Amino acid sequence: MTVVSVSSDAHAHSSHVALVVEDDDVIRGVVADVLEDHGWQVRRAEHGAAALDVLDMVRPDVIVLDLLMPVMHGWDFMEEYAHKTEGVRIPIVVLSVKPVLPRSYDRFGVFRCLRKPFRVDDLVAAVEDAAGPGRVA
Repeated sequence: MTVVSVSSDAHAHSSHVALVVEDDDVIRGVVADVLEDHGWQVRRAEHGAAALDVLDMVRPDVIVLDLLMPVMHGWDFMEEYAHKTEGVRIPIVVLSVKPVLPRSYDRFGVFRCLRKPFRVDDLVAAVEDAAGPGRVA
């Protein structure tokens, strides 16, 4: 079963959107909650294929991406998402137990890699930095 959820929260007026792609329900929920607490609108997907479906509905400012997932892992998602965005790169913050990526992944918009378990402050800083100046209040 594919889970694609749209968060409705008190920050619905926010203009910045993060897509959290993570197969672990607990980690996905924690990341989403933390970002929502910092004013982000959050879309959630349990694997890369579900995340591609989300991209049909919204263009996030940042993608928080796990690499090791069932159905479609993070590497395949990075290969495919450019088709959905017509070549526009969205900054990606990778969360992984093995956060080492080949330099070639820079071409997909990988902004930063964080090792699991991660510190909440590091996650927030990475997402806000990835969004760029002027995009985050």
